[in-house]
Amino acid sequence: MNFVEKNDSILQKWKEQIEKFGEDPEKFASDGIMFRGEIDQYLADENERYSNPEKENELWENAPIRYLFLTKDQNAGDDDEAKAWDVRGETGRSNKDSSNIRYLFYRNLMYILYGIINSEDTLCGYEDFTNEQAIQTYDNAPLARVNVKKQAGGSSIDNKKLKEHIERYKEFLVEQITALDADVLICCGYSESIEDTGNIILNFLIKEIYNFTKINEWIYYDDKTKKVAINAWHLSYRGVKQKDFFEGLVTAYHKFIIEHPDFIKHR
Repeated sequence: MNFVEKNDSILQKWKEQIEKFGEDPEKFASDGIMFRGEIDQYLADENERYSNPEKENELWENAPIRYLFLTKDQNAGDDDEAKAWDVRGETGRSNKDSSNIRYLFYRNLMYILYGIINSEDTLCGYEDFTNEQAIQTYDNAPLARVNVKKQAGGSSIDNKKLKEHIERYKEFLVEQITALDADVLICCGYSESIEDTGNIILNFLIKEIYNFTKINEWIYYDDKTKKVAINAWHLSYRGVKQKDFFEGLVTAYHKFIIEHPDFIKHR
C-alpha cells in the first residue's frame, strides 16, 4: 500500500470540503507521515524538511511499530492573517544550533518518542539520552503527526469549538487515522474538565474507530487490532514538569510492554 498517496488523497478531499464550508484553504495544515527528505539549512529562523515520498512510504510500510502523535490544531499564532504550513516538514529546532530543540511542544514530543522507542527491553530514564539523540530519533523514526482540527488556530482552542470541528469533518479524520494504521497513538490533550477519559481525542478514537480498554491511567489497548493509545497532556502544557510528564508516560508504557509482549511482535 502507498500510505503517502492515500494520505494525500484524503487531505485533498478534506481541503475541498473545507472550502465548501467557506473556510480559508490557506489555513489548512496538511499532516501525516513526517517528511524524510533533505533539510533546508538556509531559513532564517528554523529548518524545513522536504518530502521524499518513496523513502517515507518505505519507512512506514516496513516499520515494526508506527508512532502517531494526535494533537488539537496548529498554533499559527493569534494573527488572523497567518497562513498554515505543512506539519510534516517541521524539524522542531533552529538552524542556528542543530541541538537546540525549539519550544516545549517539540521537546516533549521528541523526548517522549525517544523514551517509548527505547523502553521495549529496559526502561529509558529522562537523563539517559541527549538532545542530539532525541533529535536523531525524531528525524529517522516511523513517525506521523495528525491534527484533529486541520484549520490552523492560535495559542489555544476551547473544547466546544474543537468538538464541533471534529464532528463536522469526522469522516475524513476516521479515514486518515485508519489509513495510516499506526500502532501507538499518543493522544495529546488530557484535562480533568473533559468527560470520560479526560481527552477529547481519545474519546473520539474510542467512539469512532477502536475498542480500547483502559490498562492504567496512561495506557489504553485494543487487543483485537493490537493498537495502543496513550492518554497524554497537551505537549505544551506547563502544569506539569517535563521530567514528570516523561517519566509517568514512559514508565506506564514500559510496564504495558512487559505485560503484553505480543504487542511488539504483532507485525
